[in-house]
Amino acid sequence: GKGTIRFKEELAHGANAGLDKAVAKLEPIKSKFGDVSYADLYTLAGVVAIEALGGPKIAWRRGRTDSLDPKDVTPDGRLPDADKGEPSKTS
Repeated sequence: GKGTIRFKEELAHGANAGLDKAVAKLEPIKSKFGDVSYADLYTLAGVVAIEALGGPKIAWRRGRTDSLDPKDVTPDGRLPDADKGEPSKTS
């Protein structure tokens, strides 16, 4: 589907706990580079973060599109909840 993580409806999903902070931090970059989709910006940020933390280099390319409608947000509950606090409670 198209990128929807910036919508409050998806940020409220338990599996997305804490991502509102990352979305807010990336907003000035999106404002500066308006031609980059949110979907590309967020995936690039993830790739850079993994590499910066010592993880593997991940191939990345642009081309993702954004949804313009919060109705495109997927239903909550499709992923384990990140807001439970410990792995034994996230499934």
